[in-house]
Amino acid sequence: MFAVIFIPNFSLQAVLRHDPESRARAVALVDPKLPKPILIQLTPAARACGVCEGSTPSQAMARCAGLVIKPRSPAQEESATEVLLQTAYAFSPNIESTAPGVCTMELKGLAFHSDRNAVEQWAGKMVEVLAQYYIEARVGLAATPELALLAARAACDHSGTGVSPVRIETHGQDARATRFIGRAFESFPISTLEPPLEILEILRRWGIQTIGELLALGKDNIAERLGPAAVELFNRVSPDSPRPLKLIAPAEEFAEQLEFESEIETVEPLLFALRRFVEQLSRRLELIYLVVAEFQLQLGLSSGAKYERQFKIPAPTGNIEILFRMLQTHLETVRTDSPITLLRLSAKPAKPEARQFGLFESTLRDPNQFAETLARLTALCGPDRVGTPQLERTHRPDAFKVAQAFDVAQTFQSAGSPDFPVRCPDGRLESRPNPQAGKPALPLPLRRFRPPLPSHIEFRGEKPALLRSHVFIGPIVETRGPFFSSGNWWDSSRWAREEWDVETSDGSLFRIFRSSEGCFVEGVYD
Repeated sequence: MFAVIFIPNFSLQAVLRHDPESRARAVALVDPKLPKPILIQLTPAARACGVCEGSTPSQAMARCAGLVIKPRSPAQEESATEVLLQTAYAFSPNIESTAPGVCTMELKGLAFHSDRNAVEQWAGKMVEVLAQYYIEARVGLAATPELALLAARAACDHSGTGVSPVRIETHGQDARATRFIGRAFESFPISTLEPPLEILEILRRWGIQTIGELLALGKDNIAERLGPAAVELFNRVSPDSPRPLKLIAPAEEFAEQLEFESEIETVEPLLFALRRFVEQLSRRLELIYLVVAEFQLQLGLSSGAKYERQFKIPAPTGNIEILFRMLQTHLETVRTDSPITLLRLSAKPAKPEARQFGLFESTLRDPNQFAETLARLTALCGPDRVGTPQLERTHRPDAFKVAQAFDVAQTFQSAGSPDFPVRCPDGRLESRPNPQAGKPALPLPLRRFRPPLPSHIEFRGEKPALLRSHVFIGPIVETRGPFFSSGNWWDSSRWAREEWDVETSDGSLFRIFRSSEGCFVEGVYD
């Protein structure tokens, strides 16, 4: 038993998938690659206005002044094909990409393939799922792939479910699996098979109008009178000659793309399209029991440049509101040098996380809400002022960078680590006991001034004796040092400095240093 998912007007539906409101209007599709622009697909409203395929846009506009003409989009057709195959794969592991907008499935191996009602309900569920992605599909059920495709191309049944079973009378052990109540395929016209014109003309002269009449001639008689081409036509509709499927596995890529007809200069239409992208991607992943772990946003600009941004979800989720707010917060602060012409959003899937925490173990209640708060702080303070500080691999004191992409969960889990790095007075990094782990704290931590405070230091011999700065003015009573350090002598960012730890007359402890740029107070010991 086979099932075929058929999407009528596939190219047009792919273009209108992200603008479902236009499906009720008069819309026509043209292929810009054709040497002569003609209408290739139409909506029912356009047909009702008298527009037909093959006419030029000017002829169609003369019949319907409100006709909307859209160009064909291979990128959106590819995205719609991914949705079709991934949806079919969620219902059956044996699928074939037969043609654009056509997917063939083998029901062998499914537990319910011999139950007529269960199979029709299963097929109706596929139609409902594709409707969530704004794709109108039909499903045909038959004993061979070709007959199932004929059934799918036929009109929907009276129930309006989009499922069209074919009645095939057979005998023997598999009779129950192939006997369905519905429109008999023998009554389908010969033209639905799209035979060669010369064979079609001969059959018409013989009075053969339907597939049932063609099968009544017999394979041997057709081969004797019409040759191999007619035999191939006979085999396509014969219930006794099913062909094997070319099985495939759909690509593990979840992306939505839209090329704007007019350039976008404000954020409102961009967010409107992005909201639908998030809904579509979340539903596609939910169908296979996955959630979003990462987003990749790409904006194509009219200047030819591209803007790309990666969003890592702290706690993978399928919640549409949480995912959309994260993107919205970032886009409200984005400024581009030219208008936007393309929007692409891809999602990296992950399995839903289920964690069991200990009785006295704490964690973030809502990591995604925390990440959204950080995103708003980044928009307010600047991208280089909010993030996770990370020490650089150098001996230069206080050399660190602010990482923009980080794992919130790892950041908070590291707070309970038994050891943490501390910079010693001589500039070295050592692992000292963490006070949060119940161990004694390191005495006299250094509180740095960022940037270091410029100061005037008087020396007596090689030792500093007097300090004048914003934090202290007076004599130095005790010193320790100097500590020499240097680095990056091989490039233009070379540095060298000499440091002292000093005690002033009021009992304060400071770290001071001297370099080629002058004298500074680096910090105070608490």
